[in-house]
Amino acid sequence: MKTLITALALVVVANMHATAQSKADEKYSKASAEMRQQVWDSYKDEFVVKPIPAAYQQYSKVVLARHTELTADSKSKVKFTGLGIGVNKSLSIVEIAREMIKLNDKNAINYYSELSFTQFENSSGFYHDDKTTTYVGVRIIKPDGSMKEINADEMVLTRNETKLKKAKLAIPDLQPGDIIDYFIATEQQLSNDVSKKSYRILLFDDAPIMNMSFHSQLGKKYSVQYRSYNGAPDLQVSKNEDKDIIIDVKKENIPAFETNLWTAPAQQLPFIRMFIAMGYRGPGAGAMGANAPGEVEENKDATEVINLKGKDLSGKYYEGYWMKYAKAEYDAIENDAKAKAKKAGINFKELSNEEKSAYLFYTLRFTKLLNFDISRLSNTLAIGNYNFDGFAFVLFSTLKAAGLDPAIMLSTDRTGYRMEEVMEPDDFIMTAYLPDVKKYFSIRSVYDAPFTIPQDIEGLASTKNVTFRHPNAVMGMAMFKLAQLENGEKVPVSYAESNAHIDKLSLALTADKNSLAVIRSTTLKGFYKRHTQAELILYEDFYEAERQAFKQEKSLIEELEDGKKSKKFVDEVKSAFAEARKKQKDAFVDEAKEWFEQDVTDVKDYKIVNMGVRHTAPDFVYSSSFKLDGLVKKAGNNFVIEIGKIQGKPLVVKEEQRKRNIDVFMPYARTIAYDVELAIPEGYSAEGIVALNKTVKNECGSFVTTASATDKLVTIRIQKTYNHNFEPAKNWDNIIAFTDAANDWTNAKILMKKK
Repeated sequence: MKTLITALALVVVANMHATAQSKADEKYSKASAEMRQQVWDSYKDEFVVKPIPAAYQQYSKVVLARHTELTADSKSKVKFTGLGIGVNKSLSIVEIAREMIKLNDKNAINYYSELSFTQFENSSGFYHDDKTTTYVGVRIIKPDGSMKEINADEMVLTRNETKLKKAKLAIPDLQPGDIIDYFIATEQQLSNDVSKKSYRILLFDDAPIMNMSFHSQLGKKYSVQYRSYNGAPDLQVSKNEDKDIIIDVKKENIPAFETNLWTAPAQQLPFIRMFIAMGYRGPGAGAMGANAPGEVEENKDATEVINLKGKDLSGKYYEGYWMKYAKAEYDAIENDAKAKAKKAGINFKELSNEEKSAYLFYTLRFTKLLNFDISRLSNTLAIGNYNFDGFAFVLFSTLKAAGLDPAIMLSTDRTGYRMEEVMEPDDFIMTAYLPDVKKYFSIRSVYDAPFTIPQDIEGLASTKNVTFRHPNAVMGMAMFKLAQLENGEKVPVSYAESNAHIDKLSLALTADKNSLAVIRSTTLKGFYKRHTQAELILYEDFYEAERQAFKQEKSLIEELEDGKKSKKFVDEVKSAFAEARKKQKDAFVDEAKEWFEQDVTDVKDYKIVNMGVRHTAPDFVYSSSFKLDGLVKKAGNNFVIEIGKIQGKPLVVKEEQRKRNIDVFMPYARTIAYDVELAIPEGYSAEGIVALNKTVKNECGSFVTTASATDKLVTIRIQKTYNHNFEPAKNWDNIIAFTDAANDWTNAKILMKKK
């Protein structure tokens, strides 16, 4: 667990005034003081300061103790004095999480010098209306044993709105050797339904934990589902005389884990996952996956969860897709695709299944995702990523309506829960799939093209294809079929050259010889594209390119001008498009600064050469020119060009990360390359060229630079390659070998010597 502090954001209901506290504020202040007194008075042996083993002194911080109390509707539950205004107290979950941390260096001091926390939370949904109250206590223990409590009432509001208030609490005068002892106490009011509250007990941190404990007491009306992952212990479960569910977990001397660099916590780090819900054994309990009151279910059968997901999709299929209103919508996409194809001189019927599926994909994207909506002008322009599971069901239904035979592939994230360890239907990723041509369809971003395999399912073997029976089947019945990929094959994995960032750079000293003039052409391939496409591509340009691809005669503005209702908005739309175009330059500046990690000025000639949004022209290509500062240093009559810094700041494997015993889950195989041509100024010669050549290559990847020079030009090729998206822990030294080489090469220099 990074820390209990980092994930806390603050949401408030009551109005507060800068000059005087409201009654609600006063009540909260009083309750907060009572809570702090209660927690500090709750004596626990593990929160007595003890000597730290010598082996732990090397870490930035050491967790001396971490304890959580979780209670819900227990007759003997911990006293809690929350606001509780008009709330049914019998439906509340109270959590008090406390930890004591030894701060060993300045990095830890900086991290803990300010806390951001949640004071009140108010959220509502269709099925429930939950309210949360949160209190915080902080005290500092100095090396001499003296203790100082921080006044939590001195928090500073950083956002002050009726429904949203964020606050920070400064922790002044921290020094290496100090111990911070703090707690977060939260009471969440729940509605009386059977929805599950997800909870995790983490038994890992990037620092060692000397003592970790968890205690829970849940009323007899609750039920619990849980699973222990990656070597985490089972829950110790018992019941008291009131039939409360008692849960305990205790572990000492937990070693530090690598939690930041290329890890898959769900598959590598120890934790316990729980679902807490109101128990239910009424009609439909089985279909909902509900448990009886008082029941504690361990290691729910994954097959049951898979079948629940299949039934959900089956119901969506029969009750949604094949209902007249839904099928008509998907039929309309097919009809639109046929009309667009005819206008473009394409016979839709004669297309292969693969060609038809691509044409349907582009039609859906253009008519639904790029569709212009004047009522939501600002949102329309802000196209980008989506959180709709790649529109898997929409794509499946579109392909099905056109007479193709698609499936929905169920899988888990390659870095997420294993298929046999899923606990709920939401653990799955869905991807539309055409088995006959083995093609995948997903729209995680509006810039995605057909046949792109999402990076989070690459290489998976544990998948299920969900298909459905004939549409004339009885409505409402769960009629679906699950199948593995054929012959046990895996989802394909992209190669390093398929995901690439390639910069072609023409460099020359500026007239004042203080910086480099750069002419840049960039090509992004595969998974490298999406983020930068979202930054640089304008909605207007994307829409017009797709319009022309479909052979539509009128531009968007012309269509608006011809509409009786829309023509009055033409000036507003033109103004919005013009404003977005002005901001595009800033986007190019920001992208260059972020990539090269140097000051970039005088950006001009910026343009997008190819958007990379169609599978027939998949590369995203853009260009610009600018001045790059920070790489040229004067040395008398000579100049030193720190050419190694042209690659920005490569990955540095920290000392504490250099020993690794867990496998390496990288995002994807990839290549980063720079083709550099550096002009030699008149009257100068280039020296140090031979020293620029370097080769470190092994089975996991490589870092290779080749350099040569003429009287007028230095030519350099720099390439770093990660061959795979996964490496076993035994290969870690191979990865370090070429990443270290790339980092060392940042010191490479060229001397421009005056003749």
